[in-house]
Amino acid sequence: MSASRYAIAAFLYAVTMVYASTLVGPMGPHYIPIDPYEAWSRLIEMPYVSHGSDQRSDWMGNLGMLVPLGFLVAGWFSPSYRHVVIGGIVAFILCLAFILAVKYAQLFFPPRTVNLNYVLAQSLGSALGIILRGALRRPLIALGQRVDRIENLRTILWVYTALTIVFFLTPLDFALNTEDLTIQFEKLPATLTAISGAGRPAVVGLVLALASILLMMPVGALLTFRSRGRVHIGRSVGAATWNGFCAMVVVYALTALVISGAASLPGVGFRTIGIALGAWGIHWLVRQNPDHIRYRLGRFVPWAVPVYLAIVAAVNGLVSVHWIGPSAASADFYRLGLYPLFNYYIVTKPQAAKNIAAHAVMYAPIGVMIWLSARQGGGRATAFVLAAILSGLVEAGRFFRPGLVPDINAIPLAGAAAWAATVSMPVLWRMLGTVAIGHPMALLLQPARDGAMGDWRDRDVDRRTRRRDHGEPLGDVEEY
Repeated sequence: MSASRYAIAAFLYAVTMVYASTLVGPMGPHYIPIDPYEAWSRLIEMPYVSHGSDQRSDWMGNLGMLVPLGFLVAGWFSPSYRHVVIGGIVAFILCLAFILAVKYAQLFFPPRTVNLNYVLAQSLGSALGIILRGALRRPLIALGQRVDRIENLRTILWVYTALTIVFFLTPLDFALNTEDLTIQFEKLPATLTAISGAGRPAVVGLVLALASILLMMPVGALLTFRSRGRVHIGRSVGAATWNGFCAMVVVYALTALVISGAASLPGVGFRTIGIALGAWGIHWLVRQNPDHIRYRLGRFVPWAVPVYLAIVAAVNGLVSVHWIGPSAASADFYRLGLYPLFNYYIVTKPQAAKNIAAHAVMYAPIGVMIWLSARQGGGRATAFVLAAILSGLVEAGRFFRPGLVPDINAIPLAGAAAWAATVSMPVLWRMLGTVAIGHPMALLLQPARDGAMGDWRDRDVDRRTRRRDHGEPLGDVEEY
């Protein structure tokens, strides 16, 4: 991504943060004019408050909120390797100035919290984002130059796996003292049988279990890769599954130490199933033609649409005979919820992050199905519009369901998730083509693997070369 795109993304993210940090409040926009010099004095004298363990979640949320901004600003100011350190320093200074400017503005919008605790958290978050951008600089450059390299696929899988683990450990408020550790150990027996979605309708629990399996499949694909001189698929399904199981046990143990976490030992089983399926899938893909797979999946889209719609309706509690009229729904509706991002303000930042992730995962399949159905690419606008319309209908339905709260933020978020899926799928599919030996270009793009798999590839390439030289058909592979 170019420096200008980083700059635009950083500007949009900063504007969103300013809006969420000032205009969104418990009473809506609540501007109280004060003398600018008095506000400056309050900013300089802002206190450091000794927080307990119950505030650690919000502190970590503030830290995480600035990581994307630090990452984007660093990408803006470090376009070349020789400028990366200077660019990082400039990026941190700019992020710190932005943090202080927002804190100054918050003094005019009580009762926003302005103290050194959150300045420190957000400064550390921006620094972490800058460091992360520096660590990923070379892989990102390689990804921008050529996507049809197996190394780039592994990079994407690594980033996905890291984000997934962080998501599992959110809000990262680990027990750090004896008292907190004692409380967490007392909760441990309950985690041995805890299942996500317990107490909710059975269809919700089933969908959550299925989602847990599907979301871990890329992790299983990653665990099949080895790097001995060249990146290749050199780990068996069994080995990848065992490594994934051990990793998930470690994640479970870490989650058990998160004060606001929800550790689940049965969840380790669901995630391990997903890892095993992902490892098997990448080995299966080696012998397939991705173009044929896409064509076959596209044929199932019309059958998948009603199933998908039924799942979305069930998960959102719309499969019911209990409804309320417009007057009763209007009386119960919290009108401040019409302000963008307000529903994210009234919950903790980790809860808001999970809400955003849930909506993105819920509506991203629309973009995938649009891409599978498109013959000549495109479909981005269609995906955005359809997802936004579906989300609007869902939230309207929740308005008339007793006990449910509609969220207008889900409408643009659904459209953005579907649009992003449509944009990302061609790139991801090209990456998957680097490991699919059935794809014609894979014979040229991917080096031979080591060991038995490398011998098998060599024999297959020789066989196909002999067929082509003698004018024989190549089987499932079309000659270009």
